[in-house]
Amino acid sequence: MGSGRDKRKKVTGKKPGAGAGKTERKTELNESKKGRRQERAAQGGEDDIDALLARFRLQDEKHTSVEKDNEVLLYGGEWYDGERDKMYVYGDVYVLNVDKQTWKRVISPNGPLPRTSHQAVCTRTALWVWGGEFTSLNQEKFRHYSDLWRLNLADWTWEQIPSKGGPSPRSGHRMVLHGKQLLLFGGFFDNGKETRYFNDVWSYDTEELRWMLLGPKAGHTAPSPRGGCQLALTGDQLYIFGGYSVKKAEPDSGGCSGSLAGYSFLPNKKKGGKGEEDEGKGVVHDDVWCLDLKSLEFERIKRQGMAPNQRTAFGLVTHRKRAVLFGGIMDQEGKASKLEGWHTSGDRVYSELFNELYQFNLDSRRWFPLGLRIPKKAVKTEAAAGAAPAELVEEQQQQQQPAQQQDASSRHSSSSLPPGVSPEMHAVLQRMLADKSGLVHTAAATIQANFRGYRAYKTYRLGGEISELLYSPATYGLDLSSKDLIKPRARAAPMLCVLRNTMWMLGGQVEIGHTDIVLDDLWSLDLSKLDGWKCLKANTATDDAFRELSDGEWESGTDSDA
Repeated sequence: MGSGRDKRKKVTGKKPGAGAGKTERKTELNESKKGRRQERAAQGGEDDIDALLARFRLQDEKHTSVEKDNEVLLYGGEWYDGERDKMYVYGDVYVLNVDKQTWKRVISPNGPLPRTSHQAVCTRTALWVWGGEFTSLNQEKFRHYSDLWRLNLADWTWEQIPSKGGPSPRSGHRMVLHGKQLLLFGGFFDNGKETRYFNDVWSYDTEELRWMLLGPKAGHTAPSPRGGCQLALTGDQLYIFGGYSVKKAEPDSGGCSGSLAGYSFLPNKKKGGKGEEDEGKGVVHDDVWCLDLKSLEFERIKRQGMAPNQRTAFGLVTHRKRAVLFGGIMDQEGKASKLEGWHTSGDRVYSELFNELYQFNLDSRRWFPLGLRIPKKAVKTEAAAGAAPAELVEEQQQQQQPAQQQDASSRHSSSSLPPGVSPEMHAVLQRMLADKSGLVHTAAATIQANFRGYRAYKTYRLGGEISELLYSPATYGLDLSSKDLIKPRARAAPMLCVLRNTMWMLGGQVEIGHTDIVLDDLWSLDLSKLDGWKCLKANTATDDAFRELSDGEWESGTDSDA
């Protein structure tokens, strides 16, 4: 009987559904079930974080890679739709070809989830991305990341890198490349119940793939916890500029309330949650610190030279032996009756946006304005129209000479004084400046609040020489001889980078009335020639939105010409 059964098996062959066919059908069935599970997981409201991220994963699986042709990389970010009051967060990569001045979107599958307020550092072969946050459309819920990703530039493929033992989840931190190390400082964490700011320094070895905590050392001097600062690296010295934090104790005189809540330098405002009054007082930091990467000791840098006034959300890049600063915002609280010319209504916050250029010499540790060299044709045109005299143009050009960027031993010599200020006048002004309740201080505050640029130059002169005090910050930040030249609109949070000797700037944010407008214009500036800004792409926002400036809805106190 046994042999008969064996014969029947040979005749009938294998059972239906057995072997490779069965395995293939099971695989298809499992993939189908997986797809249905993912679709169910992706169903949810606008504030369902898990559902939103699941939808991004589904879209990501349909993406394919494209050919590389890159110069400048942009990853992720956010866009606020003021009309619908929605926040959109992105996880895509864009490439700017600086020669053709064209953008290309790079779609690479299996990458990090969308995020904003993260940091990305580029090496010769890869783009490294760490941290950041994701917010729901209505900004009701937030999620902070602590993952590390690497985008390989050879084939545009993403790879998640082991990141255990490193910094806690956060956003608003800053990161720079030091040799084969990623250096990370600061940031904040906000889960809707509490907001924490950090001042820790971490190093990540891109070869050994491990984190190391560098500081601050217990009991040693260090910058206060903050987010949204800027970093500059020269040799083994890491400079930290400014930042923002919330102080829950009694506010100090340097504090201010932030209004651009969507950015990393400010805590997010949740609808129906605790207001800023419950959270504490916003503090804008205007200090500069230096971390010696050999001794791991912090040093607070004395504020010297012609420094920018207090602000946050400014852009900063490193070019040779200097750090270049542009833009920013400063919010103040006040009443209309006390500040003539400001469009305020009772007690409220008003904002001042900036579009000046400053440079910080990393050797002498001294601030200087970064004046532009006006073309000769423009000089003739302005002279014919009664503009700034040629002597002023020469003074502005002399500001760029290395002789002004002296070391500490010669900082108080006459050659280090601002243009047009004699040593005698400097001494007199210093004595007058000591009395902060005196007339000079009051006049300076009035000029700074109501006059900018060439108007201040024409209106206020002392004995034929320009006053260092009264002419600040107009002399120290604006291009007096090129007042009619095109330049970017004043803004907060501009995105800057340097490629060779050219600084590129993309977008930022402005406030018109109570509405935030995100900019997408593209500008370039040759940092060697300093021959003026070039607008490569105008804003997508229509001119009608910006015409409200003339109707008194603009909340900036600066002149902005573009």
